[in-house]
Parts: sequence; C-alpha cells; structure tokens
Amino acid sequence: MARQSNLDTTKQDFLKEAYKKEGLLRNKWFQGYFGSNVLPPGVGGSDSPTSPAPINKLGKPTFIKIKPAPKTPAERPLAPVKPVVIDPNVKMSEMRPVSPGTKGMIYSGLSAEGDGRKAYLVKRKTEDPEVKFEYPLTSSLEVGWNIKEVSKTADIRQAHYGKSRIIRDTFFAENGVM
Repeated sequence: MARQSNLDTTKQDFLKEAYKKEGLLRNKWFQGYFGSNVLPPGVGGSDSPTSPAPINKLGKPTFIKIKPAPKTPAERPLAPVKPVVIDPNVKMSEMRPVSPGTKGMIYSGLSAEGDGRKAYLVKRKTEDPEVKFEYPLTSSLEVGWNIKEVSKTADIRQAHYGKSRIIRDTFFAENGVM
C-alpha cells in the first residue's frame, strides 16, 4: 500500500497562490510607506541609527532615533604559533607498537589450528583501547576512554530495579545441565 502524500497538486497550487499573494501584499505595504521599491537613503544600512516608521497624517514618513549597538571590543592578537617540525624519518602512528611476545604469535603456528595470525588477532581484540591506541580516535572511543579508572572512583551500585540472575540461580534444578 502506497503512503498517502500530504501534499497533492491542489494543495500545492493553493500554497503557491498564497505565497504569491503574501509577496504582493508585502510589496504593496512597502510602497505605501516608502513610495517606491527602493529604501530611502540612510534607512536599512548598518551605519544608520534611524529606522522607518508609518507615514504620519501629513503623508511624510517619520523616523525614530535608535541608539546604535555598542561596539564590540577589539580582539587581542594571539601569540604567534611556532610551526611544528616533523622529522620525516620518524613514523607517526595512532596505534602503539605491539609487544614482541604478541608480535611473535603471528609467526608461530597455523591460523586453521587457532595459532598464528588468528591467535594474534584474538589477543589484540581482548586488549583495551587505552593499551592499543595513544589517544581516542573516534567519538565512541572518547565515551569509554579510561572507564576502568572512572568506575573505581565513582560510587557505582547495582540498580535496584535492574535485571538480575535471581531466576536462573534459584529456579532451575542443580543437576549440572545449566
């Protein structure tokens, strides 16, 4: 079943006509108050402290004096930044180097037997991001960065209404199946 569109051609034509009428009405109002399609000199510019007002009984527009906005303070010049000299001989990496013991796992055994490259990848997967990387690379890493240290200092208690294992621990018979 196709989704019903909220806007059919009849409604589109209605809106188009309404927008056109609104634009004509704005132009008519502007011409009535200013006499032409061009703003009078000194009105509408940022340097003018006056603003237009409705035409008085004599047919001439009256202008209201408005205080200009206070000047923004000048920004202090920043200290010049020293360019960073990068040594082309030094490798820059986001990841920390792997320990020799872990790196040696790649060359011993076969992946099909669970050794070699497979064992290396499993070992690297189990390490925390703080150990593998110098800094958080993505926003998701920023959220959990150093979470172990934070959880030690924070007062974290088990949720009163959270899920628990009470059913599994007390309901099933202890016959070794579960």
